[in-house]
Amino acid sequence: MNSEKVSVIIPAFNAAKTLPEAVYSVLNGTYHNIEILIVDDCSSDNTAKVAAQLAEENPPVQYFQNQQNYGVSKSRNLMIEKATGDLIAFLDSDDTWEPKKLEICLKILKENPDIKAVSHALYYLDKHGQKKSYIPTYPTTREEMKAIEEKGELPWSFPSATIIYRETLLKEKGFREDWPVGEDTELFARIAQKYGLLATKEPLANYRIKGNSLTDKYWLKKRIANDCIKENQKRRIQGEKELSLSEYENTYFNNLPQLKKLNKLRELLSLHYMRKAGQNWLNQDFLPALFFGVLATGLNPQASMYKLKWMKQNKKLSQES
Repeated sequence: MNSEKVSVIIPAFNAAKTLPEAVYSVLNGTYHNIEILIVDDCSSDNTAKVAAQLAEENPPVQYFQNQQNYGVSKSRNLMIEKATGDLIAFLDSDDTWEPKKLEICLKILKENPDIKAVSHALYYLDKHGQKKSYIPTYPTTREEMKAIEEKGELPWSFPSATIIYRETLLKEKGFREDWPVGEDTELFARIAQKYGLLATKEPLANYRIKGNSLTDKYWLKKRIANDCIKENQKRRIQGEKELSLSEYENTYFNNLPQLKKLNKLRELLSLHYMRKAGQNWLNQDFLPALFFGVLATGLNPQASMYKLKWMKQNKKLSQES
């Protein structure tokens, strides 16, 4: 397994402040058969200068610059094409890896040769870069893999935690570039269903809380995207044509009876507010956390209580890890 080369893809947009820490977290790892491909997506800050300097000073690092702003999906797909590694690992420009991440993940793949993707748990980083909470992952066993298939659930894997064989990504044509959000969840669910994805509970990367991310801005479309992904899982099993995100939104969500649609929006908005409450709490912004928590509970008390139990369980897992 040590002979297998890993290509680490880092899309960067206005990431001058965090990019060096991300890159050096890979370079300082225990697995050295790597290349790092940074692609600057037309940043307006000093990302290009920082990336070029990193490439000049570190032979494993290569720097590319898009001619126009393509977005994260196309940027990643372009780098998958240029990569020369056997495996593709993704890293967001404001996240970091733990030193043994690649070593541990490649060991899992070696022990499970039929699996084409691997993932792991993470830690949340607050706005000061401090580890604050544990982010679980799923599936971590063969039994959980089977449960995902039977129940039509989605694997829980973040981009900075996921490694996939390049051959598999090329066969699947990578990320779907017409998805403005949820493109990572869609790809990882597709890979998991068709080729297998297995994860470890060990936190091997650090995920920075992104309060102004696209997921936060397009929260409703992200929730609809998850439903679309589940629908496409069923369609693949039944041999039916898969739907694009816009097709699903127009066919299913927009055509719901008004009362059902309002109830669905209430549930989704509650989840969104609970997520924002959690983000603010981890950043020790307690007043906004309380505000969004009250809103979430008012909209959907049952879901909010479930989320609180989930957070309590994560705290326990964090203490055990």
